[in-house]
Amino acid sequence: MNLKLLKKYLHRQYSLWLILILGCVVLQFSGLVSALRYDQQLLESGQWYRLITANYVHLNTAHLLMNMLGVVLVMVFFSSHIKPVQWIVLMLLSSLFVTLGLYLFNQEIHRYVGISGVLHGLFVVGAMVEIKRFPVSGWLLLAVLLAKLTWEQLSGAMPGSESMISGRVVVDSHLYGAIAGFTFFSLKALRKRRLR
Repeated sequence: MNLKLLKKYLHRQYSLWLILILGCVVLQFSGLVSALRYDQQLLESGQWYRLITANYVHLNTAHLLMNMLGVVLVMVFFSSHIKPVQWIVLMLLSSLFVTLGLYLFNQEIHRYVGISGVLHGLFVVGAMVEIKRFPVSGWLLLAVLLAKLTWEQLSGAMPGSESMISGRVVVDSHLYGAIAGFTFFSLKALRKRRLR
C-alpha cells in the first residue's frame, strides 16, 4: 500500500471520530452547556433536542478529557469494525437510550451531561465485532465491560471516577448505553441473516 492510499484510508477511518472530538470540545467552550444538557423539566416543556445534545456536552474540562480519551480508544481499536454511517446510527441510538432511560426510569435525576453512556454502547459493539475477528481479546473486553457494569449497579461508580470529574457519575447511563449497543448489534445481525 503506497503512502497516498494509506493517508486516504486513515482519513476515512478517523474523520468521524475527529469531528466528534472537535464538536464536543467546541460545544464545551461555547457557553451552551446549560442550553444543551439533559434537563428533566425543560424536556417536559418540549425541548426534546436535549435527548441527543445532552450526551455531547460535559460537566467540566476533566470530564470532557476523560470521555474524549474513551472516544480515542474507540477510534484506534474499533473504527474499522463497522461503517461510519453505522457508527453514527449507533451514537444516535445510544444517545436516545441513555436519556430516555434516565427520563423513564430515573426520575430522581434532573440534569445530566456526558458521552460516557454512549461510549458504553460503542464499546459493546466494538467488543462484539472483535469477538468474530479476535475471539480472545473480544471476549476479554466484553467480560471487562460486563464486570464494570455489574460493579456499578451493585456498588456505584468506579473508585476515583467521581473525584476525577468533581461530580456525580450516573452509572445507569452506562447501563442504558450498553443496552443500546447490544440492541444495535442484535438488529444488525438479524438484518444480515435476513439478507442471506
